[in-house]
Amino acid sequence: MKVRLRFSKTGALVYIGHLDVMRYFQKLFRRADIPVKYSEGFSPHQILSFTPPLPLGMESFGEYADVELIDAISSEDALKSLEAASVPEIQISSFKQLPEKCENAMASVKAARYTVKACMSDAQKRINDFLSKEEALVIKRSKKSEKTINLRPLVYELCVDPANNDIEMLISSGSTDNIKPELVMSALFGEQADTFAEKDLIIKRLDQYTVVDGFVSLDDIGQVIK
Repeated sequence: MKVRLRFSKTGALVYIGHLDVMRYFQKLFRRADIPVKYSEGFSPHQILSFTPPLPLGMESFGEYADVELIDAISSEDALKSLEAASVPEIQISSFKQLPEKCENAMASVKAARYTVKACMSDAQKRINDFLSKEEALVIKRSKKSEKTINLRPLVYELCVDPANNDIEMLISSGSTDNIKPELVMSALFGEQADTFAEKDLIIKRLDQYTVVDGFVSLDDIGQVIK
């Protein structure tokens, strides 16, 4: 049986890396007596996969992990055991059985939703200008190279939250076209892109999505285990 967990990562634990998160869950499953399946061979390990790593320092309320079990356990019992064994900064909110032949968490992700707190008095105008374009050329940099891409078709939703004036976006994510919210903000600032520092942006990941006749939260895949 394969199950998917949704969890949040907040507080001081935003400063631990992806490998530390993996180790944390391996220990958490043991403490909570979750019947996790191990691989065979000389060095057995838990059969576990995660969605793309969260950037260091960023809070998230929509992280996911897939794990295989050797025995069934109800979602209610699993969540109770995990909550009792976990820390406040990592909260597990769902535990669902995945359908057969479902892609793993890493391969499933096609988009991610973020909220960004930034000082932009004319944010709505900038967003309207960006959304009206068919082409928005930006330079996407990585550790090994840089290339010019058309950002516009990779931004699926972009708006201002009237409640707090934060900018919310749904953008391409995953292994094919992985876009960082900082790149979108840079495009919004346009010629003033050099006047803001990415480190000053307060960014939170709200959720991650796959495609099933449109974008669907990874949390909507699977069923509660009775």
